Amino acid sequence: MKKLIKLLFIFSLIFGSYECVFAGFKEHFDLGQQYLANYQYSGAITEFKNALRINYLDNSARIGLINSYLARGTYYANTDKDYAKAADDYRAALFYLLYYPNENQVRNSSQAIVQVTSNLNKCLNEINFDASPVNRFETAKQLRAEGNFAAAGYEFNQTLSDKNLLKESFEQTGDIMKLIGNNPKAAEYYKKAVSVAPADIDLRLAYAKILDKLGKEDEAVEEYNYILSKTTDNKDVLYSLERIYKRKLEESPNDAAVTANLGAIMQKAGNFDEALRYYSKAEYLDPSNVNTRLNVGTLYQQKGDYKTAITAYDSVLIIYPDNAQANLYKAQSLAAMGDKKSASDFYKKVLSLEPNNEIARTEMLNMVKDTMTTAQFVDYVKKNNPQNASGILYNYALDLHKQNKLNEAISIYNEVIKLIPTNPEVYVNLAIAQGQNKNYDAALATLNTANTKFPNNSQVTDAIKSISAQSTDEKLEIAATYYNNKDYQNAINEYLKIKPATSDTMLGVASAYQNMGDIDKAIEYYKQALSLAPTNSEIAYYIAALYADKEDITNAKVFAQKAVTLNKTNKQAQELLESLNAQIASQELEQAISLFDSEKYTESLALLNKILTLEPNDAYALYYRGMIYDTQKKYSQAITDYKKAISINPDLTIVNYLIGVDYDMLEQYKNAVSHYKAFTNSYSENDDYFKYAQTRLGELKQYDK
Repeated sequence: MKKLIKLLFIFSLIFGSYECVFAGFKEHFDLGQQYLANYQYSGAITEFKNALRINYLDNSARIGLINSYLARGTYYANTDKDYAKAADDYRAALFYLLYYPNENQVRNSSQAIVQVTSNLNKCLNEINFDASPVNRFETAKQLRAEGNFAAAGYEFNQTLSDKNLLKESFEQTGDIMKLIGNNPKAAEYYKKAVSVAPADIDLRLAYAKILDKLGKEDEAVEEYNYILSKTTDNKDVLYSLERIYKRKLEESPNDAAVTANLGAIMQKAGNFDEALRYYSKAEYLDPSNVNTRLNVGTLYQQKGDYKTAITAYDSVLIIYPDNAQANLYKAQSLAAMGDKKSASDFYKKVLSLEPNNEIARTEMLNMVKDTMTTAQFVDYVKKNNPQNASGILYNYALDLHKQNKLNEAISIYNEVIKLIPTNPEVYVNLAIAQGQNKNYDAALATLNTANTKFPNNSQVTDAIKSISAQSTDEKLEIAATYYNNKDYQNAINEYLKIKPATSDTMLGVASAYQNMGDIDKAIEYYKQALSLAPTNSEIAYYIAALYADKEDITNAKVFAQKAVTLNKTNKQAQELLESLNAQIASQELEQAISLFDSEKYTESLALLNKILTLEPNDAYALYYRGMIYDTQKKYSQAITDYKKAISINPDLTIVNYLIGVDYDMLEQYKNAVSHYKAFTNSYSENDDYFKYAQTRLGELKQYDK
């Protein structure tokens, strides 16, 4: 790619004078200019960034930084052909062209933005960059992790077409602006992020702090108060609010609202004495402020001094008997003192003033709940809260469930289902409670009803699997207890109750029968276990071992072979298979010898061939096959088998005699002499074989050389 990238400088701005002079700014700016003029682009970038950190508003430093990135990016692209690095520099340049400055500066750079964007796209095309929002987001995170904040900021802003990435992209850009010292822009991006995710407390705290730093105290206070409404004892926020309001109080020492707010902050922080001091001053400054009196009441209420709190609330109620907050706070204080009847009257008063006051409704319900049986509370709720009875009772059931009051929870869940049978979650929680109560059949019945009503609900199907597993575990535990107590028949009965059958339950039955000595039944259930777990080598071995105990060698070998096939490292199965093969070979050898003795040479030879296929080193099989070859006058084949037989078993001394005879028949007298001599030297009997060998040695003495 020849000179793909055009080098673009914003010359009209770079040589202008810098706008403000700060300590150290001039040194960094001048060094940046010098490095750029001498083509030392990385040094120039560092110095211009340092200058901007000192004065983020300086347009000349910004333009110098942009030109440094452009020059280095062009060098990377045209000289080094490193399009990835070039892309990062163009990203950084675009960040300072598009996102860092104000709107007028962006408009003034429109031509440059078009050209740099074109250069960036050419580089991205060269590296086959995936321009999807998700990939750009991951790229941005990587760039930020590498410390390439400007390039990261550019990429975060390219992901905004994906709604799922809006909040984090705005937040990340705000973080980057804060890191490089552009706090107004940081606030702008945090505000955008908050608009997407208004409930994100950490995000709102970051926004509040940057507003505070910018001197936008009223906006910061608004954010801090929101955070306090959603959290408890956030010391960072309380400290910030205290600092802001103390400064406000210095400016307006007779401002009752500011004084009262400072008291509220102190109360929230737990500094009750300080809070009272500020409340007293606020009340002195503005005796008509009801909120100050209410705050004093809540302070004493918070301290547990309910009588003094009630006195404060009464001072409000004398003037404003229909003040809902004063009535509510007094009800809470009376309830805390144990005067539930009076508290109930005040809760009713609050609800008559504000029928939708959930605090009063909930606290009154909690109060009466503690004085009623479960059935009485159900009747009370149905009568007094018919529209929201199902929700109240469901929360009550959940609370009972958490307290492990399972029977009461089950009763309430059933009441909720009568009121609102369309909520699958209620069925699931009812079934969970029934399962915890060990009533698995009822739990599964509940879930099967739910599954009929809500066939595609994953909560229900997952609960069915879970309860079924718990039920199975319970039955397995019962069966195992019987088994461990050697009550095998009851263990079998319990295992067979578990449906559907599993390999574990069938193994339990099989093992119990085995311990009872019923081998046939044990084999039957081990086979069922194997059908349910067809790759289990151990089960196949158990079956083989039981067949071996029954001396059913054929079936034993079938299952031992299966066990080894399923798991070549099953040592027990390997040893059993070797033992079975040896037994089979021994039986077949006896049969082959019997056939040989009966001069049924063809049948004997076929059997010997089968034996030697499986056990090629069986010396006796080789010996007898050699003798059959002798009857067939196949002396060479006989000699081969004889030689192998005696190499395996040197005690077969007669074999040297037979080899000598066969060499004699083949007129290979020298070989015959050798084997006759070997025979006579090792044979201890003075029988016809020995005499014949000696005779032939005398007759063939001329070959004994």
